[in-house]
Amino acid sequence: MTDSTGPTGPTDHLDGAVQEPVFRVVRLVSTSSVSWEDAAQRGVIEAAKTNPRLHNARVSEMDTMVVDGSIVRYRLKLELAVQVDRERPNPVPGEAPVVVKRYLIVANQTLAGDIVPRLVAARAEAGPSEFHLLVPATRSRETQRLMTGVADPMSGYTVVAPEDLAVARARDRAQAEERLSGFLVRLAGHRNVLTSEVAGHDPFAAIARVMERSSFDEIIISTLPNSVSRWLKMDLPSRVERAFSIPVVVINPPNQ
Repeated sequence: MTDSTGPTGPTDHLDGAVQEPVFRVVRLVSTSSVSWEDAAQRGVIEAAKTNPRLHNARVSEMDTMVVDGSIVRYRLKLELAVQVDRERPNPVPGEAPVVVKRYLIVANQTLAGDIVPRLVAARAEAGPSEFHLLVPATRSRETQRLMTGVADPMSGYTVVAPEDLAVARARDRAQAEERLSGFLVRLAGHRNVLTSEVAGHDPFAAIARVMERSSFDEIIISTLPNSVSRWLKMDLPSRVERAFSIPVVVINPPNQ
């Protein structure tokens, strides 16, 4: 996935007129085993996860995969216009537009506590804000054990049943989705400025994917206490800050 930026209209204020929005063109490939329409819908849904200001989409290329004379895969290359400037209509009719700050929040096991809701409330109180909550499906101990494998005592080879690993990964994702659902209920008051998604287990890869299709002013990483946080042990905050040149804030509960 690649992207480029550029205005799609005039950007100067003329006689007090509202500044025209500026869009980023996000290019992505979307596939479906059902139809072209389903492939397009899947692509738009993916882009809209972090882009509530998604403006339009254009198909730039389409092709199919054929096996034994039958179409088995529909593929589209899409170009989507996503608003990247921070000016938004004022909720008060007739008032000047407001400028928002956009925050990417990365969290999983800390969603059940109060630390992330307090942060959202504080940022929202400080000024107009938009939030995207990214929930990596962190590997459980069982998944980690299966990934490491157990050596067969007779052969010495590591044997892992693929179906067991698939079940464990699905369980990890289901748990992440459950935590996210509960969190969104608690943050219902911010629903109009909050988007969210569950991603793969690797938090850095998940952040990189989001950054390809959106933009933020600050990345907030919510972790477990320092003594047990896997994300801190993998130096996630520093890696993210170096990769994207955006301020990174770490919030976590104190060690017990």
